[in-house]
Amino acid sequence: MSRKKVLISVIALTIIAIVLIVVFNIKQKYSKFIVNQSNWDSIKESRIENNNLVLEEIRFNDYKLIIDNKNNSLYYSVVNDSKNKFNPNVSYSTNNNNAALVILSDEITQERINNNYEFKLMIYDENSYHIYNLKCTNLPILNISYNENEETNQKSFSMEMYLFDNLSNIPNKVITSSGKIRMNEKDFLFSLHVLTPGKNKRENKLSILNMKPNSEFELTKINNDNLPKQGDNTKNNIVVLFLNNEYKGVYLLEEKIITEPNKKH
Repeated sequence: MSRKKVLISVIALTIIAIVLIVVFNIKQKYSKFIVNQSNWDSIKESRIENNNLVLEEIRFNDYKLIIDNKNNSLYYSVVNDSKNKFNPNVSYSTNNNNAALVILSDEITQERINNNYEFKLMIYDENSYHIYNLKCTNLPILNISYNENEETNQKSFSMEMYLFDNLSNIPNKVITSSGKIRMNEKDFLFSLHVLTPGKNKRENKLSILNMKPNSEFELTKINNDNLPKQGDNTKNNIVVLFLNNEYKGVYLLEEKIITEPNKKH
């Protein structure tokens, strides 16, 4: 085979590889997307910022990340027992099929996660770019979706629950269910009534985060005054809470204890 034919074959294979990555979104390691500051700046300088260029979906190790469009942030819950948790497989899709993705400089490390380090991720096409903050956590992620326009007089809404349980040793880390959410805006307290398919009350109870099966759960905001210590048994029940994909903070998730009224003798 002549050198010209070899060159043509190499170019053709390269083009095919690029098309496969862009169109069929072949997974690549996180480290493959990392660029240095100089390359990052070069991409920005030759393009304009465009907030209409957005990520539609991004997955690390096949698990979908929460995209908080209001705060322009992505949230990655690091799986406790995963071998490649610091260098996950990445796949993504954008609203522009020609857009590429890069990550600025830094690898994910436990030290950076502990220090709440904010990574930078950029998607870009020929003319524009858009930057997201990438935040990593060791905590499970809980996202509650509900219709804020639903007519209700009791602050009780139908909801869909998505829980990414990165701590429990279970094959499927994602738990979804439907039910009700009740809100108390004064102290930012949330109550969940989680229902799973079943004919009786026992079957309707759900086990999450290694807690005993229950049908109602309570969320309490955590601050510096009531932050559980490392040795507390409640540690595994701390979650990062999102409402309609919007970050709300770190919460303590507990079974709701229903107290029976005192019986008259």
